[in-house]
Parts: sequence; structure tokens; C-alpha cells
Amino acid sequence: MICDTLFWHTAFETFRPLAGLPVLEDIAAERQTRPGYHLEGRYRAGDRNSIFKYTLRGEGRYRDASGEHRVPAGSGFLCEVRNPVSAYYYPPDATAPWEFVFISFSGGGVSELIREVTARCGPVFTLPADRGVMAKILGWSAHGGTRVPVTPAAGAALVWELFAELLASRESAAPDPGNRLAVQAQEAIRAGLRGNLTVAGLARTLGVSREHLTRVFHDQLGQTPWQYILRQKMLLACRLLKESRLSVKEIGDQVGGGSPALFGRRFKAVMHRSPGAFRKVGIVPVR
Repeated sequence: MICDTLFWHTAFETFRPLAGLPVLEDIAAERQTRPGYHLEGRYRAGDRNSIFKYTLRGEGRYRDASGEHRVPAGSGFLCEVRNPVSAYYYPPDATAPWEFVFISFSGGGVSELIREVTARCGPVFTLPADRGVMAKILGWSAHGGTRVPVTPAAGAALVWELFAELLASRESAAPDPGNRLAVQAQEAIRAGLRGNLTVAGLARTLGVSREHLTRVFHDQLGQTPWQYILRQKMLLACRLLKESRLSVKEIGDQVGGGSPALFGRRFKAVMHRSPGAFRKVGIVPVR
């Protein structure tokens, strides 16, 4: 279904695109008043583009696996247009036109990123129109009706800036309690590196179950508490190997590494060389 009114449309031509970077395709602004304006992802399997559609006036609707979402002025939705369970449309009960601007992009892993971002934050985001990335997007109205050549870096930069602001808007609006727990766990781990740290003991200190701590920690940091504890202990061991004259056994004792044999195995598993070899040629990792 075509739009009622196309206010402006800027197409982009990326020369020598890079496979690892998103490609900026189009930015356009439209008005829609047709009750039949209803675009279903299940009928767009061949379309590889993704979009962020932002309401300027009126209100739209977006539907995904989690249900129907209102998209009022000042907010927009993020989606892969070929997602078979998604749809966006002019609300059947609307009394005012839906005016919106959209930015379309493809490639560079954006489909996977959209799935991850919307799984964490939902598909609808609120952004100011008069500053930041939305002001930049709307600024392309000056080039409406033209095809603009862009470098791979310039096009990707605008797309990445959009994702960064979408995430920042949600993070600042509602601090994640899981993030607070993960930060508290990190602080407790750093404070107790020279002791016999266990995940169960850490969970007791934080007043949560071991299972809950492990689940939240992995969700926030992409690794288990024990993996984090072990690496931090081995990083401390690296510093002691380089900055002290302590023996390998003494360093193992310092970081609670268990028996010398166990400490050696754990160190090698993390740093990919033995403590003795690291002392001779290794470089202390930053983190």
C-alpha cells in the first residue's frame, strides 16, 4: 500500500560496502491516513532491510510476538521488516493522520542486533526529535528527492549512533536491577580475590541464591560468576608474577589457587601458558 503523502525521501548509495558494517539505505518522511495501510512481515520474506520508524504526529501501531504496541509521537519502533510475526499499520480507530520518518538499513549483523536489543528492551523507544540522532535523521530532509553517495563508514556511523541512543534511552529510563546485582558481585569479588572465593559464598554475601546470581551475572556479563572469579584471580597472579619475587607456590597461595598443581592448571587454562613461562615472557593483560 502506497503512502498518502510522501513528504521527502533520501536514498543512499554506498560505494564498496564492507560486509561487517551496516549499510544505510533510505530515510523518508510520510503521512498515512488509509485504514488499509497494514504491512505484514510474513509477506516480505525477500526484504532484507530493517527499519526504525519514528512518529512525528498522530499515532501508529506495531505488532510483534509480544503483542500490539502503540507508537505515539516522540516514539518509534525497531524491526526487521521480514520478521514473520511483525506488522505495522495505521490504527483502525485513529482520528488523526499518522506522520512518521523512517530510516532503513541492512547488512552488518543488524538483524542479530535488533533481535538482541528488542529481546532486552522491547521494540518501542522514546527519543527527542530536536537533538541527537533524530535531529540528524530529520536533517536529511534537505536532500529529499536525491540519491546521496556515502562512504561505508559514514553510513554505518549513523546506524550505530541510532542503536547507541536507543539503548541509552532505555538504560537511563529504568536502571536494571540485574545490573546492580552484577556490579555488587564484581565489587565483592575484587575485594576478596586473595581469599577462598566460591559462588555459593558470594551469593550468601549478596543475599541471593546461587542459581539466581549465576543466571543474572551471566545475563549481564556473558560469563558465569566462577569464570569471572577465576580470571580475576589469574590476573592478580599475573601481576604478582611480574611485580614480586614470590614463588609460584606462594602466588598460588596468595590468590587462593588451591594446590600448586591445581593453580598451575587453572593459570594455564586462562593464560594459555604456565606460571613460570608467563613470568619469563608474558605481558600482564589489562583486564
